[in-house]
Amino acid sequence: MKNIFEMKGRVAVVTGSTAGMGLAMARALGDAGAAVVVSGRDAARSSATAQVLLAEGIEAVGIACDIVDLKSVERFAKDAQHAFGRVDALILNAAGAGLPGSLLKQTAADFEAVMHANVSGNLALIHALSPAMIERKDGAIIFMSSRTAKRGTAMLGLYGMSKAATDMLARSLAIELGAHGISVNTICPGPVRTEFSREALWGDPEREKKLAATIPMGRIGEADDVAGLALLLASRAGRFITGQNISVDGGGTA
Repeated sequence: MKNIFEMKGRVAVVTGSTAGMGLAMARALGDAGAAVVVSGRDAARSSATAQVLLAEGIEAVGIACDIVDLKSVERFAKDAQHAFGRVDALILNAAGAGLPGSLLKQTAADFEAVMHANVSGNLALIHALSPAMIERKDGAIIFMSSRTAKRGTAMLGLYGMSKAATDMLARSLAIELGAHGISVNTICPGPVRTEFSREALWGDPEREKKLAATIPMGRIGEADDVAGLALLLASRAGRFITGQNISVDGGGTA
């Protein structure tokens, strides 16, 4: 039986992929045969990450992109397309968390910054890369969302709002792009152990223990727990899944 998860001959672009969940997803796609464009805001770190993947036998290139800088996004889109001649899967993992705290104390500038980092920049990248997908009538777009898009929070209200907007953006784009053979989905992780989340989630063992107790599977997630779903949605195996906001949270939203 043909491997429906095979990515050989396909190209995946993963933003925010120099560490954590982004790197885990890039590695999973590369292990399945995809050529991978990895990216972070720092050019040297992006290149170094690509070198790590190359040493593992994954065809990869590192290109810097600052998702909040529209000129950077435009340059990145052109360079990413030129790197391997096409883009088949676009995973939008780069994001901004914003300042934690009460919504009653957030300013209009705070709102604009988070929405730009988590919605506007990603949409600009889709504007740049989707025309070629439409022309080929093939492609997969995957947004990284969050459990906070589905559950209220007293500390990450702005972030949750931006991720709820991301979920709606994916559903709307799925309707627009479905006729062109392009799937659009979001992955909504719960608490995941990364350096980005260390201070907030798991740096304190007692805090992690309390958090794990709220999750039916009894632990917080690991970056690799998210990577498998990304591979499913980017591969032929997931080609009829679109417009979905899929939780990866050990049952936390159940």
